[in-house]
Amino acid sequence: VAIIAICLVLLSSIMAGCIEKEEAHESVTTPAQVLTIGYGRDTNVESPKMMGFMPEMMVLERLIEYREGKILPILATSWDIQDNGKTIIFHLKKNIKFSDGSLFTAEDVKFTFDRLKALKYYHWTEADRIESVEVIDPHTIAFHYKEGKEGYIALTAFGEYHCSIMSPASVVPKGNVKGKIVNPIGTGPWKVKEYVKDQYTIFVPNENYRGEKPKLDKIIVKNIPDAETRVLALRSGDVDMIVDYYHGGSRYTPRNLLEPLKREGFNVFKCEMPMTTVITFNYKKEPWNDVRVRKAVNYAIDKDAVSALFDNWVTPAKYGLYGEKGPYIKEANVEGYPYDINKAKALLKDAGYDGLKADLILKGENPDEVKLGEFIQAQLKKVGIHVELDVLEGGAYNEKRNKGDYDLRIYYIGGPERRSYTRTDGRFNPDAPEFKYGAYDDPELTEVLKKAVSSFDDNERREAFKQFYHILHEKAGVVPLYYDAVFIVADKKVKGVKYVSSEPRFTGVWME
Repeated sequence: VAIIAICLVLLSSIMAGCIEKEEAHESVTTPAQVLTIGYGRDTNVESPKMMGFMPEMMVLERLIEYREGKILPILATSWDIQDNGKTIIFHLKKNIKFSDGSLFTAEDVKFTFDRLKALKYYHWTEADRIESVEVIDPHTIAFHYKEGKEGYIALTAFGEYHCSIMSPASVVPKGNVKGKIVNPIGTGPWKVKEYVKDQYTIFVPNENYRGEKPKLDKIIVKNIPDAETRVLALRSGDVDMIVDYYHGGSRYTPRNLLEPLKREGFNVFKCEMPMTTVITFNYKKEPWNDVRVRKAVNYAIDKDAVSALFDNWVTPAKYGLYGEKGPYIKEANVEGYPYDINKAKALLKDAGYDGLKADLILKGENPDEVKLGEFIQAQLKKVGIHVELDVLEGGAYNEKRNKGDYDLRIYYIGGPERRSYTRTDGRFNPDAPEFKYGAYDDPELTEVLKKAVSSFDDNERREAFKQFYHILHEKAGVVPLYYDAVFIVADKKVKGVKYVSSEPRFTGVWME
């Protein structure tokens, strides 16, 4: 009996040990929540100047955000406009921590903007117009402008990603406004764990984040520059998701691959933006300085056929410059130029042209742009405009564009909603800092546009924008082709995707 009892005790001990080992084994092998993304460019989290848009959105935050036509407080609680916009004062939120545990204060805001100015990195930030940045107290900061003519557009520009606030500890030497970013420290939901340039970036949750906590344990962003290679990586399971970078080109998923991917069982998510692909003219020279010729080109393009060219994943541009997300575009109620070959021919004849030749410069790196160019060539041939396609790479394209050595080019107007004002201003206002490669300008148009982007009065902005859209339409300054969007394509095991911004934060995403 004693021997039997001893055996039972030993057996129960062995079984208990097995159960403990099994439970331990189960806890070790529980799959981590890891999302792997294929992205068309390097995240650039280590940089002598600025990071890429994706990490700026994931790791950092801004004082405000511009969404759905409204300015929303993020790191600021409120703001005051003084001297008709010559000074903007922000009141900052308290007790917010960076990912390293340090407290966010006005000194961090000053460092961020002093750095923009020191590096002369003004890209859509309006920072070149800032005279000085003054820390009033730890939670109050003032921006003093050189002239104060900027008005409302300067306020919206604080929502630009390059205005994202980083800790001075992000750079080396620490706190040096010309220092190199080596480890971005922000107040956003993620922080960078590992980065290998041109290969991958690993993000993990920021435990100090005060908002919605990420459901994922880790995000791996792989740099895959070639669009078709990204699609192959998705199909093979090497990545769970591919995300468009809104500047397009090879960084987009080719639009004609979206429908096949959807049929294969992948989920396709679309983010609408106030961004329009257009034909721009070399409008200072003949014959493109003649409004009749520009109108003829507008009438000669079938916008529905343009959309069909991309399997209708883009929207035909039938309502003027922007789709429904453009500022005050719905109130403007502009009707675009319908497809009418006869009107196009009549306008060309009235302008004194019986047959025209034109060269259209295209970016060879962008297969969708080349395809669109071939379509435009066929459309304009029907009305007697013979287009020669000049497919160029990188530097050669930029050289021709900069010299004005072209007749037509394909361009995009607008961009993410945060740039609704800066991009519109930069494309049509010759006095804007970003007008270097502007789309069109005209004195009457410039006058109303300046009012549209500068007035702090909502009604004044609305009326000025309505005038702007109608004047641009009447002068046929550009040819709106389609309202664009950006896309995420994801495996069905990826859940909780909300694509409301061109650079998503992935906080609600989880893996099934």
